Amino acid sequence: MNNKTYELLTLKDIFDSGNRQLSVPDYQRGYSWEEEQRKDLIGDIIQIITQDHRHFTGTVVASQNGESSIFDLVDGQQRVTSLVIFMSCILRAAKKIGLIELNSESLSTIEQVYVRSGIDTGNTTYQLQLGSIRDPLFHEILDDGQPVNQKIKSKADQNIVDAANQFQIYLTGKDRDELECIYLAVTEKLGFLLYAPKKDAEIGIMFEVINNRGKPLSELEKIKNYLIYFAGRHGINDLKVKVNSNWPVLLESLNSANFTSNDDENRFLRVCWIVFKDYNKSKSYHVYDNLKQFCPAADAVHWQELSDFVEFVTNSAKTYTYLFDSRNSGLSDKEKQILQRIALHPAQASILPLIVSLYSKEFDVERRVKILDVLEKLNFRYYITGIANRNDSGQGELFELAYYYHKNDFSLYEDSEGYEATDYLYEYLVWFVDENANDQKFIQYLTLDKNESGDYYKWQGLKFFLGSYEDELLSQNRQSSQIARFVASRDKVSPNDFYHQEHIWARKEISLYDDINDLDVNKRRLGNFIILMETINIKVSDHRIEQKIEEYFEGTKAQPNTLMIRELRNDFEAAKKEIDNSHEFKRQVKSYWYSVYQKFLDIREQRILNFAIKRWAVDGLSKPVEKVLIDSFSEDNEIFKCKPEYSEKKNMDE
Repeated sequence: MNNKTYELLTLKDIFDSGNRQLSVPDYQRGYSWEEEQRKDLIGDIIQIITQDHRHFTGTVVASQNGESSIFDLVDGQQRVTSLVIFMSCILRAAKKIGLIELNSESLSTIEQVYVRSGIDTGNTTYQLQLGSIRDPLFHEILDDGQPVNQKIKSKADQNIVDAANQFQIYLTGKDRDELECIYLAVTEKLGFLLYAPKKDAEIGIMFEVINNRGKPLSELEKIKNYLIYFAGRHGINDLKVKVNSNWPVLLESLNSANFTSNDDENRFLRVCWIVFKDYNKSKSYHVYDNLKQFCPAADAVHWQELSDFVEFVTNSAKTYTYLFDSRNSGLSDKEKQILQRIALHPAQASILPLIVSLYSKEFDVERRVKILDVLEKLNFRYYITGIANRNDSGQGELFELAYYYHKNDFSLYEDSEGYEATDYLYEYLVWFVDENANDQKFIQYLTLDKNESGDYYKWQGLKFFLGSYEDELLSQNRQSSQIARFVASRDKVSPNDFYHQEHIWARKEISLYDDINDLDVNKRRLGNFIILMETINIKVSDHRIEQKIEEYFEGTKAQPNTLMIRELRNDFEAAKKEIDNSHEFKRQVKSYWYSVYQKFLDIREQRILNFAIKRWAVDGLSKPVEKVLIDSFSEDNEIFKCKPEYSEKKNMDE
């Protein structure tokens, strides 16, 4: 780009008056500007309308693609993409009020410089191309201002649509003079520094240095650019081709899994590093630095390992779509069901490396299902219930297991001889559950002793637990699973579809107390909670239990709700009958009703705990529990008994 390389150039210069096209390489991330960044751009344009000098806007790094007029846009793609969308919106706004020119330039000429040309001849060429995957929707937005035939497939796609809407809203109602001032500001008063390196190695360095001065790069982006630099430095075309072909798939997969932020990408990458290279958790936080250390740029011999890493992270991203994209396909129904359950857990970090490792090595569906099933149960029993101690959570042990399974090497495990890798993995996971979260411990952590201060309303797993129980009731009634709806957060569904976790015996209901007491252990225990549509609870939230139950039941006649509501009436009648048969009370005084409430919660808690034992049962445990009995009236501090019984005292730090 000759002697203009270091001048403050206009947007018109960047496109060389329409003679230069820009193309974003496929390995680049998608369009990531959101409302705040676009708002700042509009603010800059408004500010410079009255200025006589150029406003420095940013640096553009582009590399000429052979001898063609197409330049690969290495840096500055977010701003340039935004401005091209903005220019298409200006043209659309001008046409809407009947203009045929702006500042004495015809709209068709303006369009040819900044948006597209060749329409009349049937050979349309777009001035900016975002790659084969992104172009169909992007160009449809430039043409029509909104998607017509293309579907929004990623966060990047949504950002493009949102940008066009935001710019169009800003331009709505502007007259000719205002549009001409805006057009002049964008095309003549925004100034850019342009740099055009000719070697791939130089491009990789420039990209990283420039972006590190602005919005921080994610570890994933740094690694991508290191790979480009490494391939360019040593002239390894196969590595460059692999990055170019895999990176769009990698990013699209992460977008489908809704892993779109830097933090999301970094968490994903740490999981990949644990499985692929080093299971040390602390080192996994510095993947980019570790990669450069293990595969130094000066030594070309590492290119094959880098190539393998690219393929591994791409396939791992596909695994994330299986787990976190409810639209996943190509899997068996059983796999989908278990993966959905894991995805709905409030946390999965401890087992993600094992899932990634599993899909990298095991291609038999039934064997994968077997491992996924025990992983889901392990994660819920040990991590979600809170059995895992923060100082010794067992994560390191599971990370190590994932690493050696991926390497297909369990030789360091003394009891592994004679086992096939997946079979040994299964046996080890069952042993892990038996050692750390057996049935007795599982029930201990789902119940409160009489003197415990815990509160299941604050438990992160409450909604998933109750949603799973409701799903079981649906299954018994031959209805399909609805668990994703039951556990969805408020911002993911319409207000009328939101399921709320609620106390049955309300914290503020104090009619049975001589002194105010909303911290009664009965109000905090697991059996005192239910999920239901929020609308049905608003009017009755602080009523007495017997009144609440009837109002819940009547409410379900007008609006279908959770099936567990319909169990409450029978449970309450059974509790009342049992207290009456005890002949302990002659009159229905406060203490009578308190006993009825407590017995009611015993009945309900016993049912849902027996559901839990069945739902998260793991075959092969040394002391399986077949049935749980709840009696909070006993003299023991611990309110549950297991059948068959065995002695194992609770060890909780609460």
